Amino acid sequence: MANSTTFLDQAIQEKNVRKIRSAIVSYIMADPLDRNNETLKVIDKVKSAGIHIWEEHDGRDFEHDRTKWDKKYFSQLQAQLMTNFSKERFHHTMEVGKEVYKGELTAKSSVSPNYSSKVNSSRNVETKKNPKSSGKNIVAGMVVIATAAVLYYLINLIKK
Repeated sequence: MANSTTFLDQAIQEKNVRKIRSAIVSYIMADPLDRNNETLKVIDKVKSAGIHIWEEHDGRDFEHDRTKWDKKYFSQLQAQLMTNFSKERFHHTMEVGKEVYKGELTAKSSVSPNYSSKVNSSRNVETKKNPKSSGKNIVAGMVVIATAAVLYYLINLIKK
C-alpha cells in the first residue's frame, strides 16, 4: 500500500491545482456533513504543501436565506466551485451542505453496527485483492459525479 497514492496525493505531488480542487469538491460531495472534518483536513494538507488553491471571489452572490437552501442549491455551489474556487464559496458550500444534509447525520448513525462492519469487511477484502484498482475506481466515480454536477449547473444556467 505504500506505493499506491490517492488521486489527491498524486495531484499534490504534481502541484496540479485543478486536480486538487476537483478532489476537494469530490470530498464535499462524498460527505456534505464533513463528519470527520476530512475536507478541512485536505485543505490543511494542501496548505502545508505550500500550494495556493484559492481564487479571488467572482462576486456572484450567495443565498443567505437558509429556508431556500436545498440539494439543488448545494449542487449549484459545487459546480460553481469548479469555475471559481474562492474561500468564500468553499466555506458557504460547506455551511450549506451541513444544513441541507443534517437530517442524514442521524439516519446514517442509526445504521446497525453489524451492517457497518459487513460493509467495512467487504471493502477491506476488495482492497486487499487489488488496492490500486479499488482506489482508482473510487476516484473515477468521484470525478464522474463532479463532472455531472458541473454539467447540471451549466445546463440550468443556459436554460435561464
